[in-house]
Amino acid sequence: MRILIIGFEYLPVKVGGLAEAITSIAEGLAKLGNEVVVFTPDHGSNLGEPAGSFKVSAFGRSVHITVRMREQNGVTVYSFGGGLLSERDVYGPNWENLLRKTVLFGKASVGLMNGLIETFKPDVIHAHDWHTVFALGLLKKYFGIRSVFTVHRLNKAKIPAHYFHDANLPELAPYPDIDPEHTAGYIADAVTTVSRSYLWEEWGFFRHFEGKVTHVFNGIDCSFWNEELMETKDIPREERRRLVLERFGLSDGKAFMFIGRFDRAQKGVDTLLRAIEVLSADPAFREMRFIIIGKGDPELERWAKAVGNRFPENVRVITELLSRETVRELYGSVDFVIIPSYFEPFGLVQLEAMCLGAVPIGSAVGGIKDTVIDINSGQNATGILVPPRDAFALARAMVFAKELDEETLRKLRENGKRRAREDFTWENACRRYMRVYEGAVDKAVPFLR
Repeated sequence: MRILIIGFEYLPVKVGGLAEAITSIAEGLAKLGNEVVVFTPDHGSNLGEPAGSFKVSAFGRSVHITVRMREQNGVTVYSFGGGLLSERDVYGPNWENLLRKTVLFGKASVGLMNGLIETFKPDVIHAHDWHTVFALGLLKKYFGIRSVFTVHRLNKAKIPAHYFHDANLPELAPYPDIDPEHTAGYIADAVTTVSRSYLWEEWGFFRHFEGKVTHVFNGIDCSFWNEELMETKDIPREERRRLVLERFGLSDGKAFMFIGRFDRAQKGVDTLLRAIEVLSADPAFREMRFIIIGKGDPELERWAKAVGNRFPENVRVITELLSRETVRELYGSVDFVIIPSYFEPFGLVQLEAMCLGAVPIGSAVGGIKDTVIDINSGQNATGILVPPRDAFALARAMVFAKELDEETLRKLRENGKRRAREDFTWENACRRYMRVYEGAVDKAVPFLR
């Protein structure tokens, strides 16, 4: 099968998890024997060799588009430069320029496809997130290729209709303000999102595409998130934990870690901070250690540092970016990883933790609920689920986790590793995407739950 993937990020250009996901999907599809081509903005990276150029009209002027091509792990990647497509700020430098960049990406995609169509006509176009709406709409309009639109996370923002006119898609703009995610879902032949629970939690949006919407779980690369690659792989886990805590100036104790963005909209670090304040009155707190890693909202950063200053024997806050290798060492050393998200389309932290034997304690939402099997569910349990936004429930869960016996912890770790490595592979995800491309996959049906 010939597959064209369009996305706003592709490794090594990365802002968040989107680049990891799109790259893993593309490479996974290639490993299954498909011919996979990617279109993506260059974002000033200048990756690959020059492969052509052309001009497009955009916003009342002519823009010179440059195309670079590279082969990357079996995938042919075309990246577009010129004008805002060469802007290094992937999603900036502001909202208006981001919208102009998405329009330019759409027109550049048509320009390149015009040059490739005689030798590469895709069987399917797979577009990722709302930034691709203009590229998807234009490729559909001019080439009539079957398409799939994947929502990794709903943005829920409308944009002025004139951007659709600027993109030469006035037929898709009947109102003054347009939801680009709804438009992309409307024009696509199939719509997917990255977990079953997120689909139903956001059914108010996805119901508009009833009959063509389904889920495809993301995957996890356990070839990287693997204890065998750890520097401390040859020493017992308890000793690893002691060394990690010592590195952060803490004495030994049950270790809980949070890693993620400090934001008020999704990740729930404020719930964790409140839970730690609640726990401070519990005798169990004396034996609990918390490593909190992240950056973002300045007020949340100040709050986290204040909690660290208030409880210096229990809490360390790190507001710097750590290498993936360092994070791997942490996952393979701490006892528990906290994922207190308010919502989570899929989420990777819980699976990264499970690959390395850290037991997840997470909110029962979205992909967390779909990947973590709660300790009360029987022999296959992999972690603990709690209601979102409930600091008291999270505090109780952490005390409960601290008191678990070693045999129970060992079983949770074994189950977690097996589930991550067998059930949530990128190969499984890509095989399901191929069924989506072929129209041979189950659909979300509101009267079937």
